[in-house]
Amino acid sequence: MRNVTPLTLMLLFTCFVVFAPSCSSSRRATGPVIPEQKVIDDKAGQEQKVIDDKAVQEHKVIDDPTKQAQASIALGEYKKALDLYSNAYDRYHYPEMRSSYARTAEQVRNLADIAYQKKNFAEAGNIYNTLFESGITTRDFAQSLSFNDDYLNGQIILCSKALLENGLMKYREEKLDEAIVIWKKALVFDPENTGVKNAIETATQQLHKLKTLK
Repeated sequence: MRNVTPLTLMLLFTCFVVFAPSCSSSRRATGPVIPEQKVIDDKAGQEQKVIDDKAVQEHKVIDDPTKQAQASIALGEYKKALDLYSNAYDRYHYPEMRSSYARTAEQVRNLADIAYQKKNFAEAGNIYNTLFESGITTRDFAQSLSFNDDYLNGQIILCSKALLENGLMKYREEKLDEAIVIWKKALVFDPENTGVKNAIETATQQLHKLKTLK
């Protein structure tokens, strides 16, 4: 073996100091690296999932009141049907809910019109009043409806007038009990109608006198 001179040792030490860090960092650089595109794809996928989840939630919020409202309408519970939409719309205010909310109101209005045409004035008056009190005509989509407060109030007045006249027919036939029953039906949806109130008061007094004479 050849003798190692001090100069040779110094050169070897210098090489070790210079090249060792670069070798180490080279080894570290060979570890697993996540491609930039994969990071972008993962982020896009997460964002899409959020959008999809929100869409599912919105669909459920809109679909649930629709089903429940139709079930209520089938049972004649018109106020409940409108309240379901009113509460959901106040809470979420989804624009997509407006059309189904409006359609339900139009459906209820049509049922009131049918009852009126059939001369079922008590039922028609109750439904018109339910629509009026629901506040549907004050919504931000009210302009899309086929009716307004003036229409509803007009129909309520017509129903009250028809019931007042029907009661008067019974009154003239001296069927006071039946007349009072008819008039009281008008007060259910038109409680401030003074004409109906006066008719009930007069008939009640006369009925009381007749019973006293007997």
